Amino acid sequence: MNKEVIEKIPEMVKSGQMNWEQAAKELVVFIISNKPMFGLQKFDEDFISEFIITFLDKGPESMNEYDTSRGSFFAYLFCITRNFQTSLMKKAAIHNQIEYLKLSESIYNYENKIEAYMNIKYDDFERPKVPFSYKPISFKDFQLACKTDSYHIKKVMNSDTSVFSENIKEKLKEFSPKMIQNIIMVLALKSSYYITDNQIEKISDLLNINSVTLHQMIQEIKNQMERRIRNKEKIENRRNRAYFLHKRFKSQMEWNENNTAEPDYENLKLNKKYQKNTRNWKNLNHQLEEGKIHIRPTTKLIAKILGMSPRQVTYYQTTARKLGIYISKV
Repeated sequence: MNKEVIEKIPEMVKSGQMNWEQAAKELVVFIISNKPMFGLQKFDEDFISEFIITFLDKGPESMNEYDTSRGSFFAYLFCITRNFQTSLMKKAAIHNQIEYLKLSESIYNYENKIEAYMNIKYDDFERPKVPFSYKPISFKDFQLACKTDSYHIKKVMNSDTSVFSENIKEKLKEFSPKMIQNIIMVLALKSSYYITDNQIEKISDLLNINSVTLHQMIQEIKNQMERRIRNKEKIENRRNRAYFLHKRFKSQMEWNENNTAEPDYENLKLNKKYQKNTRNWKNLNHQLEEGKIHIRPTTKLIAKILGMSPRQVTYYQTTARKLGIYISKV
């Protein structure tokens, strides 16, 4: 293949002799065979492999946009290859920055990680876990499953192995088993997005409920909150990107301080970007940490699941808050 043949490719595609996917396969062979012509001779084999994948993936769509009135097809092909190279170099640069910042964060948080590893309970890894298969469960079936005899709750609450601390057990003694059950169940369902498997097992044992049934209901609630979950994930991604840019611009300014003749001038624009992304990161992180962005099922939904009024659900939540009972303490 030579330049003359390449110039005829748009006409061949238009006439149906080939499509752009076939053209991309032939053109990428020509490009790799003539690396100096397209400025590819300075890159290593890994970069060339990435370029080939990118060209075969995005090349057909890009070449389909070719307009004969704007110049020769070979010139257009050259521009496409250069754009792909620039895109891959930016991608590689960002990847290197991410790896550098990850390493910096690892060094900075080394002591915390050592402490966390020291507190790992390795015995937990050896315990077999039953695979959980989600099946929809009706609200009425769940209400029937929650009918626990008072004796069982009294027995568990009075045992030394109760899931609650002594001060909370003392506070709960003033309430009936039915009241205790409703408080715990409301807290558990309200925390469906955050509750752990271990907490579900403990609550199931306390209330004498089949743990699989409770798993199924919690999954059903999560399914109904899918939109809220996606919104929270978007905010977390925005927070993570703002933090990355905050660290990136800070590193660039520190580098300028030690390697440029006029760091104040070089850092003028960078500092504005740094301040902006720092504010964004802190604001979004504050919202996530302080619970302003919580994924909670509505009180109306919890009331419908448990077969009670929304006012009752609110009452049980308020009572739990006054007693200092949170699902994280179970």
